[in-house]
Amino acid sequence: MRNTLVMLLGAVLLTACGGGSDTSSTTSTATTTSLNVMEMLDSHNQTRAAVAVMPLIWSSQMTDYAQQWANHLATNNGCQMQHRSVAGMNPLNAGENLYWASAVQWTDGRTEVQSITSAHVASAWASEIADYDYASNTCVPGKMCGHYTQMVWRNSTEVGCAMAICPDKGQIWVCNYNPQGNVLGEKPY
Repeated sequence: MRNTLVMLLGAVLLTACGGGSDTSSTTSTATTTSLNVMEMLDSHNQTRAAVAVMPLIWSSQMTDYAQQWANHLATNNGCQMQHRSVAGMNPLNAGENLYWASAVQWTDGRTEVQSITSAHVASAWASEIADYDYASNTCVPGKMCGHYTQMVWRNSTEVGCAMAICPDKGQIWVCNYNPQGNVLGEKPY
């Protein structure tokens, strides 16, 4: 008997932000092996090039920082998205983008990790350009654009990203940016 896909919950985005401070740490439960570094970096830099912003470089420090937070969210936070700054746990004062995807759930009760690529995650954030008004430096009412503005923030020079698989086979993706963007009242470029 052929199993059919019952439900594939879509990915959810959380508005980008930064700030906060604390020195909490977590243990590593996942690696960045599912994350394609060049694909993620190229996607970010293509988005930046479209608005004539200098390219980002990949940072091992930001990658380790992102992995720590992805692991924390997957294991200690019930796979719920929360920014480090909101949790008061951002000692590096890094900017941050988050992405969540549910597990695939089959009619026979099986669950699987969705096949999500680094390019897909970056593209989801970059697509928020449609909801960003540069002239007023605001998002369309009821829409998000903070992921996009963090991606293209002119003062950010480094990025590092990671992902973790949650106990329910959902997944959390985290990118951290140095220096952080989305400074209130400033345009990204």
